[in-house]
Amino acid sequence: MSRILRGLIVAVVAVVAITSILGWRFLAATGYFTAIRAEVPAECETLASPPGPEDIVVDRERGLAFVSAYDRRAIRAGNKAVRGGIYAIDLKGPAAQWMLRPVTANEPADFRPHGISLYIAPDGKRRLFAVNHQAAGGQSVEIFDVAADGLLNHVKTVTDPLLVSPNDLVAVGPEAFYATNDHGTASASGKLVDDLLLWRNANIVYYDGTSMRIAGDRLSMANGINASADGKTIYVAETLGAALHAYKRDAATGELTPTDYVRVGTGLDNIDVEPDGALLIAAQPHVLANLETAKDAKKLSPSQVLRVEFGATGGGRAGTIYLNMGEQISASSVAAGYGDLMLIGSPYDAKILVCKQSREFKAF
Repeated sequence: MSRILRGLIVAVVAVVAITSILGWRFLAATGYFTAIRAEVPAECETLASPPGPEDIVVDRERGLAFVSAYDRRAIRAGNKAVRGGIYAIDLKGPAAQWMLRPVTANEPADFRPHGISLYIAPDGKRRLFAVNHQAAGGQSVEIFDVAADGLLNHVKTVTDPLLVSPNDLVAVGPEAFYATNDHGTASASGKLVDDLLLWRNANIVYYDGTSMRIAGDRLSMANGINASADGKTIYVAETLGAALHAYKRDAATGELTPTDYVRVGTGLDNIDVEPDGALLIAAQPHVLANLETAKDAKKLSPSQVLRVEFGATGGGRAGTIYLNMGEQISASSVAAGYGDLMLIGSPYDAKILVCKQSREFKAF
């Protein structure tokens, strides 16, 4: 055997081995090998919604929920004119009477909202913040004043080169917020490379009302973000990293210091902070199935809700309180609590699940 042929064989074997290892890592990260042993049921009713109620935030004081939605499948089908919206649900009446009503301002005209966050000032004034994936290709954060009846009035558009691929955000002031970039690039090919190689290129950016800077990095598909009630802790969910991160926040400077990290073994999405300090986190156990349901409504993706409770002196516990193979709702992206209920949304389905919120944890 010649030296050249031997070198070629070694090179081919090396390429096959490296590709196999990378492929296995990617499939493991997306939950391909995860076996769901049993569903974790909940008592649920269906609430009709515009397609794609991806994020939900609840104003518990006013008994009002805000829903961010747009028709992602219509966009995939080539409908470039799709405009999304923010919708409100009056939660004060019986759940059987709940309905979504549009509260979106006429501007911006180019509006496809993703993650949303509600800021309540010390004087009670409210602002809603929304990640906006513009049809023209730009990325922005839109800030709205919220009237007493929930109607929105557009105040400001925030753009910055650091808003590369924004997913979710949490408002910490009248114009200040943290946002997650789920990838380190805006290009589709770059995102694919990030995902396949599990590169930790996602980050957290902070906007102080004037300028934007990177506040945290080295994340694998950073997704949901939220803050503790006192504003001293920021929580960030990783989808491909299948982990929850906690950061200590310096309110004066906006600086974030990592304090805790826990792998939970499922693709985490949006985070809701409950009045008792616990977290409700929607998740997709099979991330690849999420990609399939994005293209075809007949392809179902499992939906999961985790509850995370913190101990008084550290530690705590976490577990599944809802798990369905996708028949009730596919690829859950948010679970927002209201009393003993939770509202579960999805990026694709034209409905919201209203379910009893269990305190009993299950394995999946």
